[in-house]
Amino acid sequence: MDLPGRTLASRRRAVTRDTSTSAMWRDLNVVTIRVGCWVGPLTGVAYLIGYLDTADFAYLVMAGLALIFGLVSMVQRRRAIADARPTLYTAGTAVFLGGAITPPMVRGGLWAAIAVIAMVGGLLLDARARRRFTAFIAFLLVAQLAWPMFGRASFSDTMANLVVSGACFSLGVLTVTLTKHALENSERVRLEIFRRVPIGLFRASVEGEIIDANPALCRMLGRPAGSLAGTPIGDLHVVADDWAGLSRSLADDQAPQRFDHRMRTADGTVIWVRGYAQAVRDDFGGLMYLEGSIEDVTQRREIEEKSRINAERFRAVFELAPIAIWEEDFTAVATRLAELRASGVIDLRAHITRNAAEARHLLSLVRYVDVNPAGVALISASSTDEALSRVVPESPSADLLDSFVEQFVAVWEDRGHLALEVNGITLDGRPLDLAFSWAVARDKAGAMDLGHVVVAIADVSAIRAAERELAALITSKDELVASVSHELRTPITTILGMAFELRDHADEFGLDETRQFISYIADQSRELSNIVDDLLVAARSDDTISVHPEVVDLHEEVVEMLASSPSGPQPAILTQGQIVAWADPLRLRQIVRNLLTNARRYGGANVTIETGRHDRGIYLRVCDDGFGIPAADRDKVFQPYTRVSGDAGLPGSIGLGLPVSRRLARLMGGDLTYQYESGSVFELTLPEPARRVAA
Repeated sequence: MDLPGRTLASRRRAVTRDTSTSAMWRDLNVVTIRVGCWVGPLTGVAYLIGYLDTADFAYLVMAGLALIFGLVSMVQRRRAIADARPTLYTAGTAVFLGGAITPPMVRGGLWAAIAVIAMVGGLLLDARARRRFTAFIAFLLVAQLAWPMFGRASFSDTMANLVVSGACFSLGVLTVTLTKHALENSERVRLEIFRRVPIGLFRASVEGEIIDANPALCRMLGRPAGSLAGTPIGDLHVVADDWAGLSRSLADDQAPQRFDHRMRTADGTVIWVRGYAQAVRDDFGGLMYLEGSIEDVTQRREIEEKSRINAERFRAVFELAPIAIWEEDFTAVATRLAELRASGVIDLRAHITRNAAEARHLLSLVRYVDVNPAGVALISASSTDEALSRVVPESPSADLLDSFVEQFVAVWEDRGHLALEVNGITLDGRPLDLAFSWAVARDKAGAMDLGHVVVAIADVSAIRAAERELAALITSKDELVASVSHELRTPITTILGMAFELRDHADEFGLDETRQFISYIADQSRELSNIVDDLLVAARSDDTISVHPEVVDLHEEVVEMLASSPSGPQPAILTQGQIVAWADPLRLRQIVRNLLTNARRYGGANVTIETGRHDRGIYLRVCDDGFGIPAADRDKVFQPYTRVSGDAGLPGSIGLGLPVSRRLARLMGGDLTYQYESGSVFELTLPEPARRVAA
């Protein structure tokens, strides 16, 4: 229990107010004191009037004394009222009321002088000087009885003054006695509280020595009760300057101050204490002593330190995590779900299905508290504020809304974790494949802390793309097996059929038929060899493919390749004179054969081969008048195992001819490209011999 801002006097006043009888007499004392503060100046004025009327110098002296007394009373009244000190101040005020007002009535200056002197003397007495108090009473009675001896007043007037003074004095004595008893009672209560309160309390002198300390503080420091009195409080600190600095600050500042210090117990154990201290001052602002309260916060600081370290670790993980992390507040969502449950909803998912607006309303109740830098980057936001304000679009997609419904259902079913995948979109419109992990911690009672929901989101777009690519590769593998089987089956079937016919019925065929069968076998064997060549090129890395370039005549190579190719429509050959290039003859024929096969299968009826020279070197073009390749698929045709033909009636192919041809062209220093100019045009470029030799 801290008591900042309360002095011991204020606690005494608080305790005194708790006793109604004591409060009544104290209030009577306060009234008497306050009246007395004004009696002095008023009496001084009365004496001054008496002096002007009688010219008796004694009245002038009495006026001065009365004014001085009144001023002193006004200065001292705050302390007397605040502390209710058991002095004879109240008695002196009562005497002043009875003995200082009545003498001016009988206009007796000498008697008044004696009475005022007696009253001033009474003000200097306190409750402990009982003998002085008795002497003062006797002196006052003598002064009152001696008045007739001077012949200034009748005996009856003197007795009247004496009766009035005695009554007032008796009232003052009674007030002092009751006030003293009330104070003693309140002090006992205060001391009992001081002794029993579980918080350490102390008072220390300005010099830093402990005046008194309650048992709780002694127990806290492992010392016997009452043993701390007189101990320099700085000696109890691990760092003595801690208290020195605090005391200097308290001396300069009126307000209570909180402190956290390390103190040493009797067995040398260091403990952390937290408390409040303040300076207690008198009415003139002088520093009287220091007081304060102390409690042992060692365990609390350990917990706070662990919490701080955990918070720093979480913050470090939060800020440096490579995946996006959002901190969200589902408190309002939980409130709404409680309302739905109270209204009779049992199945939240079914309720949301029937009331589509409910999902959007719940979504609007989610508050986004924080996001780490990875989250900002994930959605392409420019700042944390933008990421928090735009993480959910104004019109969320059905997939995104469904993911939030799953979160609401998790809260409804008191599930603390949820994992799902969702399709998202960045602020600049880029689609994302996201793996979503939603987690809620629980408090000691097991309730979900929905004010701090942690959502971790990983961008799995690359993984999903790889999975789709893998699936496509698996599909293409199956297609490759089917295509290779088809490609190989045709020539193998021809070869086997012709061979079996020759073996089983050779005597039935004439020489020309036999030669024709052998020609079929040779052509199909060559076709089979070409397929194997393409497969070998596709299976090898670039540094294992053998390329031996030399000077070749394109026209001669094309004519030779056509002469050895299977029968079929022959393309027109357009040549601009003798065109020579730097190329591997075998690889060149393999490229041209693949281009012609592609044109015959997927192109138009008319195929043309053109050779020539341009600024990029020597070119060979295979053109057809077909519909061409769609623009979106023109890059795909050079990818292995890819077919873009939409003609289902055409036989399947491996999809290696064009990729293998481009690869061989680049290995020879050229390239293979495609463009559409009123038909498909595949252009093979090769270096000129002079350029290649010079290079």
